[in-house]
Amino acid sequence: MKHFFTILGCLLLALAGGAEEPEFYVGVCTHFAQNKGTPSQNLEMAARAGIVSIRDEVYWQRVERQKGKLVIPDYFGKYLDEAVKRGIRPLIILDYGNRFYDGGNYPASDEAIEGFTRYCEAIVRYAGDRVKLYQVWNEWDGGCGMRGFGRGTPEGYVKLLRAVYPRLKKIAPDAIIISNSVCTGEKFLEKTFRLGVLDYCDAIGFHTYNYTALLDTPVEAWFKRMQNLRKLIHSYNGGKDKPVFITEMGYPNHLSNSGSSEEESAIKLARLYLYARTLPFLKGLYWYDFQDDGWNSARNENNFGLVRADLTPKLPYFAMKSLAARLSRAELLESETRDGLLLLRFRNGKEQFLAAINQRPGVDLQLIFTDTGSSRDALTLELVGSAPLTRSWGFRDWTARKAEVIPNQLSVTVGEMPLLLSGNVEKVRLTEVRPHAFDRTRLVKTAGLRLPASFAEVLPAGKTAKTVPFETYRGLTNSRYGGQGDLSAGFRANYTRDALLLELEVKDNVFHQPETAIETAWKGDSIQLAFQCTGAPFSVRTEIDAALIGGKPAVMVRAAQGDRSRIPQCRIERRQERTVYHLTIPARLFGLKAFDSGAMLTGALLVNDNDGNGRKGFLSWGGGIGIRKDPGLYNLFIFK
Repeated sequence: MKHFFTILGCLLLALAGGAEEPEFYVGVCTHFAQNKGTPSQNLEMAARAGIVSIRDEVYWQRVERQKGKLVIPDYFGKYLDEAVKRGIRPLIILDYGNRFYDGGNYPASDEAIEGFTRYCEAIVRYAGDRVKLYQVWNEWDGGCGMRGFGRGTPEGYVKLLRAVYPRLKKIAPDAIIISNSVCTGEKFLEKTFRLGVLDYCDAIGFHTYNYTALLDTPVEAWFKRMQNLRKLIHSYNGGKDKPVFITEMGYPNHLSNSGSSEEESAIKLARLYLYARTLPFLKGLYWYDFQDDGWNSARNENNFGLVRADLTPKLPYFAMKSLAARLSRAELLESETRDGLLLLRFRNGKEQFLAAINQRPGVDLQLIFTDTGSSRDALTLELVGSAPLTRSWGFRDWTARKAEVIPNQLSVTVGEMPLLLSGNVEKVRLTEVRPHAFDRTRLVKTAGLRLPASFAEVLPAGKTAKTVPFETYRGLTNSRYGGQGDLSAGFRANYTRDALLLELEVKDNVFHQPETAIETAWKGDSIQLAFQCTGAPFSVRTEIDAALIGGKPAVMVRAAQGDRSRIPQCRIERRQERTVYHLTIPARLFGLKAFDSGAMLTGALLVNDNDGNGRKGFLSWGGGIGIRKDPGLYNLFIFK
């Protein structure tokens, strides 16, 4: 029966006209393994948009539910067949722990690595020719899917991949095996390069989110980062390229200072995919994700989709529809940069098309094209995401009060959204670029001010500050929070001109800190602090961890707006069930010269809770630190 479905999958793929692999994988993440959406409907909409690949998974814990017995769940084969019959290539992630091995932790022991490898082999055999793309793990370095186990190490990942890669290539020699999607940045990636990861994969996986950074030109910053990534790969790969798949990238539409409007997301999507096609080592880019996860307008994870939770298309869907089919098959013939314009010429089959990208913020670019041949065939003009329209040749510069029409010229203007020109464009050449000032940042927008949920007064040193209680407990495991008798905390805040003085008192019926390094102290009883000065960019903040390590106080600066060498002083006292943290945090760590009356900071404080069976939760004052980093959820410190 298994062979029948494999043969059927191959036949369906051929019938769909998809036997030939694309030049570039324009993909989306779907999460069918998480019981999201309706595969047939989602995939039908994806196919209509020209999307050629989906990224999904089938968890080890769902395959091996009884130790030593591997059973492929029905949903996996069903969504594979639904994808293949529409000509969509699945990229399948092989991922996450299993409770029968190493207690569900990252596979590290020989037994766990062998168990994980057998699971991977079972998936590859079952999928057969329906799947050519496999990825070994997702965000190993970020802890995704590994709740309660922290982050994996580069050494641990390379050890796992070294075992898995040859076994999978033996079963499916033509499969493309992609390494873990590194989500914490180039530092971790480079560590895996040093350990030889390039020898045990066919392509590199990478996640490149920058939506929280509030960059003036986020896509251009991404483009520069990708160029630097190529240089990094060359330095470890003998000066040669190694294929790279960006397996997650997106701009969510949540209501936050890190969110984008639908129009902004559509513009970023269009620019992102066009830039990506200029980089020959990039072989695929997967938008995260296809369908919104829910209806909470304030949550980023609920608003990443090209379509809403009920499949209603959003503006980025139509931008994708303009580009996906073209770019997945297109060959870049040439690129031209002139006066802030990037003009790309592609060939798609026998036909060519042009893509124009305006790289000058605050300026619209008027493009004058000339037909150097004699056809004068009308061209199709398409603002990405909008309906195409036909334009005939002939340009009259009436704004300069010139009466004559130049019959072999055509004028179009490109703003933030790229433009496409198709038709008989082989002999069409760019003649002139005329800039016209149009600063869209000056468009009137509704002013918004978010008031913090709570505030704390910071009094001059020597005055008795009011104790502010921690009120919100967030559980991370099945263990229940036992109320004030289980964990409670409060803090007092004072200041001198040179420093913020914090005293946090924690009452915990079980104190447990098993870690030997401050970098991982958050797994045990400890505190974490986050601050941001008024007016700072979203991604720039100050973060501090403090804990008793081996009975001695330890403190670490994770991030700083100012001089991060100004390490806070930390003193920690233990009094039976009470732990008191005394911190002196220099003003210069925040990027300030001094504190004075009337100053303000936003911030959040967090107390981690571990009763001996792993981090079970945390108590916090303010949000934006425990689950996701979002300074927009910080509370307020007012210096009196």
